[in-house]
Amino acid sequence: MARQKGIIRIKGSLGGITFYQRNGQDLSKTTNGPDKNKIQHSPNFIRTRENNQEFAGAATIGKALRVGLVKDFDEMSDTNTTARITRLIKSVISKGTGSRGQRMFSPTGFASEFVGFPFSERIKFDSVFLAPYSVTVSAGRDQISMIIPDFNTANLVHAPAGATHFRVINLFTVLSQYEFNTTTKKYEPNDPLNSANAFNASGFIPLGTDVGTDTTIVSAIGTAPTILATSAIISCMGIEFYQEVGGAMYLLSSGNAMKIQAVY
Repeated sequence: MARQKGIIRIKGSLGGITFYQRNGQDLSKTTNGPDKNKIQHSPNFIRTRENNQEFAGAATIGKALRVGLVKDFDEMSDTNTTARITRLIKSVISKGTGSRGQRMFSPTGFASEFVGFPFSERIKFDSVFLAPYSVTVSAGRDQISMIIPDFNTANLVHAPAGATHFRVINLFTVLSQYEFNTTTKKYEPNDPLNSANAFNASGFIPLGTDVGTDTTIVSAIGTAPTILATSAIISCMGIEFYQEVGGAMYLLSSGNAMKIQAVY
């Protein structure tokens, strides 16, 4: 790997050298490997093409999941979250039924693969929020209720410096089963409700004292059509920290955390 110097920035390959950017730096390296045409057509690269198709599918499905969680995704995630989601989905695809390169993505069959997924590896929900809670889902899987019994926030919430209040987040999204379309050569969802979501949060809860009452948070999609049985409900629980200044609440940029708490 070499660093580029000078005022001319080059991107792509030239004379056996590939020029690219990483972390704001202009870099270059020797071009290695077969050309694009050989990868696309040579029988020697059939496994590569199969893997590329499934990886592209994992990226598509991962984007659908992120869209469904967009309300809190950016503030709860780290720089590697998107890549970790793609790897997780690629792992599920690799265990699916069908021919290599076209294996089905069936999230309901691999729910345990998703449960506990932390959106930030540096700040994990279970190390920040220690209070007991219970979660129930409606028969139609279109409503999720969280109940947190009264507890002392000084003992069971690890807040960042400067925080005066917090909110608990109840967020869920529909993640469809995907199949490979041999005509479009793409993975496509079966459920029109794919990425549909619901969000709700507790009120602002002061830190350093008892909450004073049980906290109930209900999220519901509403008057949506029936969610397909092959689709998964990705249920997330998160915590946001705020600082009160002059009666106004300001969201802090640190300490916030979220996880996939269940898949229904």
